[in-house]
Amino acid sequence: MLRKTGFVLALITACAVAAAVTVSILNFAAGAAKAQISAQEPIPDYVRYISQGYGFDTVSTKKSYLLTVTDGDLPVRIHIFTVDETKHTVDILELPPDALLAADGFVGTAAEAYPTGAYRGIVSASLYLKIDGEASMSAETFGDCALLIKACGSEKAKNIAIKGDSYSLGDKNAVGEYRELLAEMLSGFCGLGRLKSFTLLMNLIANRVDTSMTVSEITSAFSSCKGVTPEKINIHISPGFAAKYDGRRVWALDRKGVAELLNESFRVKGKSADAGALGIPELNCEEFPYGDLPVKVSDITD
Repeated sequence: MLRKTGFVLALITACAVAAAVTVSILNFAAGAAKAQISAQEPIPDYVRYISQGYGFDTVSTKKSYLLTVTDGDLPVRIHIFTVDETKHTVDILELPPDALLAADGFVGTAAEAYPTGAYRGIVSASLYLKIDGEASMSAETFGDCALLIKACGSEKAKNIAIKGDSYSLGDKNAVGEYRELLAEMLSGFCGLGRLKSFTLLMNLIANRVDTSMTVSEITSAFSSCKGVTPEKINIHISPGFAAKYDGRRVWALDRKGVAELLNESFRVKGKSADAGALGIPELNCEEFPYGDLPVKVSDITD
């Protein structure tokens, strides 16, 4: 009798173990199937965005890069390139070299900040904008880039680029000419494609561009431009006006105008900063003389 009872208990135990193993296998299979279906049919973006509180607005990932063109030891053109990796757009901020900045104990122009060793930090703090990478090149190198991209002759491009004081001088023709050159270069980049453009420019980047970015970071920056077309690239001039400050001519930034522009085009959704957060001296505001210039690259090149 005891032997029979033991046999029954053993049989029951074996069945229970088998059932548990079966359930585990079925759960694993169900999980695997669910994962496979999710991979094939990902949750729609709008569902994820709603769950994150964004409604039907697009959530973007943006990276900003500081690019400076120099003549000798001083900047003649300063740009912030902000790439939206989700919307495949690029917004470029032209920051006049004689733009007046005030951040981290520094008060002076962007050009005066350049040789201090804290240039990137001063620009970043003044605009209250994270800068993910920085590079600088000579006007000659900039001209050679224009030639390789087939936008303009090298010497002509260089001569256009070095007129960095045209903003505060009120030389609208020179300001417009540089924007047309930059737009042509960007259109050429789009036309050639990221891979071909990078291949063409690789030698210049490796040997004649001063940057702290690694090869991987530079490649990533190029890759982030996937899907960008001239219709999706905008070139903005920092809102401001020519003024006198401490006995010299400067480009006085319009704090409110700059804050609005940065919030609209250079910051990710949900991140904004009011005028008071910017490191920009407040001067009596005058009319922005370049507000009527086209912004979209495809319009500039028409």
